[in-house]
Amino acid sequence: MVGVRFPTLTRPHARIHLEPRMLAAALAAGAVVWAVLGWPVGGITVAVAVYCGPRLLRVTAARAVADRREALAEWIQRLAGLLAAGAGGIEDAIARSAHTAPALLADHITTLTFRTRALGAEPALRAFADDLADGEVDAVVASLILRVRDGGSGLVGVLHARAVTLRQQVQAELAVEAERQRPRTQMMIIMAIVAGTVAVLQMASHLLDSYATVDGQIWLGLVAAIWAVAFVWAFYLTRPATSKRFLVDDRTGGRR
Repeated sequence: MVGVRFPTLTRPHARIHLEPRMLAAALAAGAVVWAVLGWPVGGITVAVAVYCGPRLLRVTAARAVADRREALAEWIQRLAGLLAAGAGGIEDAIARSAHTAPALLADHITTLTFRTRALGAEPALRAFADDLADGEVDAVVASLILRVRDGGSGLVGVLHARAVTLRQQVQAELAVEAERQRPRTQMMIIMAIVAGTVAVLQMASHLLDSYATVDGQIWLGLVAAIWAVAFVWAFYLTRPATSKRFLVDDRTGGRR
C-alpha cells in the first residue's frame, strides 16, 4: 500500500563535479599569487577560492528546483485536463501528455510512456519518481498509483489542487531565495574588499612582509581556514530545501 503523507523538508546532498576550465583558472591564479608574493599558503588559498567561491555562492540549484516544480505543475495540469476530457485511463493520458510535455520534463515523460507500455503503469510511475528524486514528484505519483490500484473518481481535482500548490510553493521559494541572495552578495563584496586591501598594502608598504615567514604563513593558513569554514557554513545555511522522498522503504531502501 502506498503511504501518502505530506512531505517534510530536508536539505539536499551537495554534489561535487570537477569543472576543467574553472580548475585551470584556479590553478593559474594560485600559481601567480605564489610566484609574485612568495606565499605558498596564499597561492593555495587563492586557488581554492577561485574554484570553490563561485560554486558556493551561485544560486543555480534553487533556480533548477523551482523550474522543475513549475514544469511538474504544468504537466499534471495538462494530465488532469486530458483525464477530464475523457482521454481514457491514466496510461492513455500519460501517452498523450508526452506530446505537449514541458521541455524540462519532456524526456522523463517520454521515458515514462515507454515504461508504461513495457512494464505497466505502477512500475513505470515508480521509476519516474526515482529518476526525479523529489518528494513533490512522489506526492503526484502516489496519487496516480492509488488511482491505478483502486480506480474511483476525484483524481482530476487532486491533480489540479496539486498544480496550484506547487506553483504557490515555487513563488514562496523564489521569495526566500531572494532573501538568501543578500548574504551571498555581502560575502562577495567582503571578498573583493579584502583582496583589494591586500593588493594595495603589498604594493604600497611593507606591512605584509611578515607573512612571507614560516610563522606568517601559519597565521595566514589559520585565517584562510576560518574564512573557508565561514563560507562553507553560509553555503549550507542558504541551500534550497527539497522535499523528502517517501515512496521508499525507510528500513531496507526498497519501494513502498
